[in-house]
Amino acid sequence: LIIFKIDMQRIFSTEVGVRPAEPCSVSVVATHQLLTTILLHICVTIISDPQFSKASGSIVTERDLQVLERCNQENIKALEEIVGVDTKGNEIHEKRSKTEQELRSAGDLWSEHILENAKAYIMTFIYVIGTVTSGFPLISGLAKAFGLSGSEGAFYIIRFLDACIYFWLPQINITILRLFQRRNLRHRMVGRTVVVGDIPWVAQSAEAFLSKIFACSYSIAGLNVLSGNPADHLVHRHTHRVVRGSLLVCGRPDGRLPALTSLEASTCLSVNQASSIQSLGGTCESITIGHNKSKLPLSHKAIYLKSHRPLFLSEKILDNIDAHEDLVRQRKEKLKEEQERQKKKGPLSRTASYLMETTIGRRGDGSFLELSLSRSRQAKTTRSSASLLGAYVNLERDARKKRAKNKDIQQAEHVSNVIDSMVKERQGIENTRRVFNGIDVDGDGVVSLEEFIATYQKTDVNISKEHLQQLFEEADIDDSGTLSFDEFLKVARMPNLLAELGIKNRDSRGLVQVQASKERYFGEELRKHSQLGVNSMAMSQSQHFSMELYESRIASLQRFVAMTVMFHQMGMRVQSFFPKISFGLFGYRMDRTHSIMRIATTASPVSGADVRERMEELRLVLKIERSVQLIARSWKKWKLEEKKNGAP
Repeated sequence: LIIFKIDMQRIFSTEVGVRPAEPCSVSVVATHQLLTTILLHICVTIISDPQFSKASGSIVTERDLQVLERCNQENIKALEEIVGVDTKGNEIHEKRSKTEQELRSAGDLWSEHILENAKAYIMTFIYVIGTVTSGFPLISGLAKAFGLSGSEGAFYIIRFLDACIYFWLPQINITILRLFQRRNLRHRMVGRTVVVGDIPWVAQSAEAFLSKIFACSYSIAGLNVLSGNPADHLVHRHTHRVVRGSLLVCGRPDGRLPALTSLEASTCLSVNQASSIQSLGGTCESITIGHNKSKLPLSHKAIYLKSHRPLFLSEKILDNIDAHEDLVRQRKEKLKEEQERQKKKGPLSRTASYLMETTIGRRGDGSFLELSLSRSRQAKTTRSSASLLGAYVNLERDARKKRAKNKDIQQAEHVSNVIDSMVKERQGIENTRRVFNGIDVDGDGVVSLEEFIATYQKTDVNISKEHLQQLFEEADIDDSGTLSFDEFLKVARMPNLLAELGIKNRDSRGLVQVQASKERYFGEELRKHSQLGVNSMAMSQSQHFSMELYESRIASLQRFVAMTVMFHQMGMRVQSFFPKISFGLFGYRMDRTHSIMRIATTASPVSGADVRERMEELRLVLKIERSVQLIARSWKKWKLEEKKNGAP
């Protein structure tokens, strides 16, 4: 990230170089990543100052940013597997590039759909040239070879059949191609339409990428590209246009996270609705791309993207439940096998075996009773969006029942809790008084700015003077330049203000330095330090914002890159076909367009003069605001000096 400061403005560079005619792939990914970096910086600035948090109404926490930073770092490995190349430009191992191979395989399949008309045209041309030149159409040649063309009636029948072959020859050739390539025979034999479904920025960018790739293709190998949001308007805008052979690629949000389960369920419903529209037993060919391994029953293919991130707390809970159920199932199967084996033995042998196995089972080292829990955890249960939705609803219902059950006990303890809280509050006031007296070095009953800064800088030398002064001015409610005990007490009761002073990881500007989470699963520390009796599912609800950040900044980016890999393979196969069959005479480049513009742009909604005038106005307003702030600070400083000098 390079920041150029030009006359109080900033220009951010994505460092991808000048790409005037590139279909929006690298530039979009770089811009999206740049916006993620800017978002992280803005959020860090907000959480570093309680005043910013209050003014903006922000709900982001340091834990949310730690999760996002961890996912952002792990995103590099995920993208390497999708594109099949590491950060140094080297091809990665074949096993790691399995995702890329699957995407390119899907692109090859769809390129055959696009090229079937061109290939059928060539086959038709060869057949017509060959039969007309030789004077022997297919049926006529076979009839003459078998001696069936002697009579006048047979002559007309044979000619009629040859005419039918000429008339339906393109359809016959397409059918032959589909049989040979093992593609669907029920698709319509017309130009193809590709519908891209995902959240708006992914769908629109992927649509622009694919349409740009085929901008210069020949009309016989062209296609129509549409896009829509499957959780919103895809069904209403496009499903009534679904015909046999329509191509639908849809990105699925990671429904394994409870914050995204309903969104994935809506997406799956849209894909199923589109795939259920049939004509002559055929429908659209749909491909889903996402991080959930479950395949929709009506979809043609499901491409799985590896997450490369730790599990969230809710996923960990489901994983433990699945592991326990798998362990119980294995134990039951083992016991059933053992019982059937004992039936075949004699009574004395069964008694001896029962006593031995019972003893071993009680010790915990019996092979048929004690199965490895790690073994069951390795067999991850694949859940559909409906199954995930039901599982999370059940977990939340159980959590509510548990809270209702504990409500009676809590009411019985309410009085004692009130008394305890009053005692603790009184103790807290006394503790705050001791802290206040410790800061008030000169004993005048108030805390000055110098005392405030000196005390806290002794506690932590990394805390900047500017940040401490900012906190002091916020606490000084009456603008007296000092803090009375009542002001200090109100500050101490604020949940985050004094806690901010104790944060160690700040830079010289007072900004919190967010480190990537090092938890084995997101929520491990939350679960470890939670209050006794707090349900884990209730704790996982605090991670919903982190899950939404992961979807909008990381998971959606991976789906977009996966679509571009698939579409690039599709376009490359179509582009390379024409030079091969024409010996280099025909061809086009998919990185070019018919547009004469070097840089794609849009018309500005306002004139340049209006923009310049608005910039001058904003610059003037900023100068006035800075002047007012400077005057206010100078007045406060003068007032403080006058008070120290004993002026009336």
